[in-house]
Amino acid sequence: MSGANEELPLGLYRRIFNIPTLLFIVIAGSALFLPGRMVLRTRMYNPVPFVLVVIFAWVYFQFKLNKEKGRRAAMDVGTIIFGFLALWEFFTTKLDFLPFVFVPAPENVFFMYVRDYRLILSGFVRSIFLLLSGFGASLFLGISLGIAVGWTPRLRQAIFPIAKAISTVPAMIYGPYLVVMMPTFTSASIFVIFLGTFWSLFMNMIQRVGTIDQRIINTAKILNVKTRTMLFKIILPYTMPRIINDLTVSLSISVMTLTVAEMIGANRGMGFYVKRSLDYANYTQAFAGIFFIAIVITILNVFISLLRKKLVKWNY
Repeated sequence: MSGANEELPLGLYRRIFNIPTLLFIVIAGSALFLPGRMVLRTRMYNPVPFVLVVIFAWVYFQFKLNKEKGRRAAMDVGTIIFGFLALWEFFTTKLDFLPFVFVPAPENVFFMYVRDYRLILSGFVRSIFLLLSGFGASLFLGISLGIAVGWTPRLRQAIFPIAKAISTVPAMIYGPYLVVMMPTFTSASIFVIFLGTFWSLFMNMIQRVGTIDQRIINTAKILNVKTRTMLFKIILPYTMPRIINDLTVSLSISVMTLTVAEMIGANRGMGFYVKRSLDYANYTQAFAGIFFIAIVITILNVFISLLRKKLVKWNY
């Protein structure tokens, strides 16, 4: 009991007296009680949304400190994030050192999520629909066709060089052409996202199936395993860990392709919100849109990590 009582104050001390927590107190306190010179330059100043974001970040940081593994990394990441927010806050809102038109105050940027929440939410729903449609189609066809081609040596030798040559052309290059030629922007966006990730998934599956350990194949043949069982019960689980690991990169490429497509010809969406803001030189909205896209990508990557833990309990 005495040891537990001695460890509690030490743990509480480490949780409270650290650099991220100190920066959090400085940021939240200054935003609420020391408005600074920015209040005189703009009417949009509202510190509440920014303070709420900082509080959420600090609560998440405290949650990470509960885990012994990765505690040092959480401390370093927290220091970098809160340090960036502190510098951003003081150089804009408090000291007014930077041109507020091009480098808006964090209070104004995060206030956009309150003022434009309907536009941002509708754009998010639209973008997610396009993203899941195009990325889901590329994932399904890339994996299934890749397994079929990789399993057949003649097809692998004939198709892989062609796919490798086509994949060198980024989808964003012919994206504007597809936007003009396709009947609707929705179909054009889905097709652009599909092409942006299909070829890499397709080629990776061909390579993995073609380079699978021959001992596994020979053992399955000895047991008279049917081709369908071989493909979906042996080869697919064998390649599943690497498929899941590649999803993070593929998803980031899909979001980037979608954003470019929306900036070309959309009338709503996450990319359209940023493009419209830049057209009207509203850099506060542009910053808000960029941060929102980064948040969406981060949440999707977290979902992929959870999916990896749930579906893939083996590795090699």
